[in-house]
Amino acid sequence: MRGFQVVGHRGAKDEAPENTLPGFAYAKRLGLQAIELDVRLTRDAQLAVIHDATVDRTTDATGPVEAFTAAELARLDARAGCPSWPDPTGVPTLDQVLDMLDDMPLIQIEIKKDSNERMKHVARMVVEHIRQRGIESRVIVSSFEEVAVEAVGRVAPDLRRAFIGAYDTDEYVDTALRLGCTQADMSLERSSIAMVERAHRLGMRVVGFQCNSPEALQTCLDWGVDAATSDVPSTILPLLAKRPVS
Repeated sequence: MRGFQVVGHRGAKDEAPENTLPGFAYAKRLGLQAIELDVRLTRDAQLAVIHDATVDRTTDATGPVEAFTAAELARLDARAGCPSWPDPTGVPTLDQVLDMLDDMPLIQIEIKKDSNERMKHVARMVVEHIRQRGIESRVIVSSFEEVAVEAVGRVAPDLRRAFIGAYDTDEYVDTALRLGCTQADMSLERSSIAMVERAHRLGMRVVGFQCNSPEALQTCLDWGVDAATSDVPSTILPLLAKRPVS
């Protein structure tokens, strides 16, 4: 299918340590042209690339991310979700990840749920990182949280934004439109072709999540989504390559 893009979810979540430098390097080696990652605020007011509010699931430590400095997070072993990975790796900062992804055509930075004030602060910091590097054309900032998306739009109305959600009712599309989003990230399990078509009519790019099986890929193609995030891109890419170009 011409134009359909596979986005590496947290790099390649189920194949390499998620949201880590080795994980992103692995995703690049697969030939992915788009990567999704998550950011949270550290104790010393830096942006760490990590999904959960705590380090418990993905590292060898416990406790909330906000209780650690960036340096302390870097010293953790963040391969708990991928124990077969041969070498330890820490939790990186957004700066470190953007350095690694300096040639990545598309980077999606997701602002995770936090207090409203902290999300607004993270939004400003993310925009600063993007502006300093001059990579506005290669980045989309996304969130499940309206406050975060709205905050990005307030400080950088020209920056592409995406609203993530179930999209099982029209309210999600209405919210994305109100927030000035150019992209709608929809659940492949809960949304529908009607929602995809409505978002397309309104000029939005549509990304499905998560595309981890042949069945999910078929849903993506049937619905006509523009892209889909995947935890297992090395499985999905070969399946996609076998599809006839249309």
